[in-house]
Amino acid sequence: MKRIIGVALVCLAAVGVQAQSWVKKDQAPEKTKGFTDSFEQAKKEAAAFKQPIFAFFTGSDWCPWCMKLRSEVIDTKAFEKFAADNLILFEADFPHDKKVSSGVKKQNAELKAKYGVRGFPTVVLVDAEGKELGTTGYEEGGGEAYVKSLKEMLAKAGVKTEDKPEAAKALSPFEKMKAERAAKAAQPAVPVK
Repeated sequence: MKRIIGVALVCLAAVGVQAQSWVKKDQAPEKTKGFTDSFEQAKKEAAAFKQPIFAFFTGSDWCPWCMKLRSEVIDTKAFEKFAADNLILFEADFPHDKKVSSGVKKQNAELKAKYGVRGFPTVVLVDAEGKELGTTGYEEGGGEAYVKSLKEMLAKAGVKTEDKPEAAKALSPFEKMKAERAAKAAQPAVPVK
């Protein structure tokens, strides 16, 4: 009897492990927060999330226009929100002093040649297969103007973008109490009969 129970427990454990592996395979990949330096990873995410890749070709530690694009556009709330909802971010960096692995250097050089990048900064919007959807660079006007330009470029390429509403900020207990009191005060008085 102990033998039968032991075999049954082993079988159940094996089924549980197999079920967990099926769940892991079927889970959607998580979207990288910020930029990735792996174009293959960016293409996988672009396919999974059905979003274009924002390929940023930059000289991060020596190119003044690249630094300007980053500070005036990429680091703004308008761009960050748009990117989170609509783009996969990939950076092909060509630094002078910063260390980059030989594999990333090779990948970036091949992509630079493939997309005909001649200067920095260059932004190439591509789909999950690597097909070019549009090209731009630094544009004056800040994050909101840049996002508008990206939306227009993507629309011309037939890519729909979303403007998801920002999540509502949770009220503190004090703010909740004030809101409840205000709601009660706004209700008409019910006459007592």
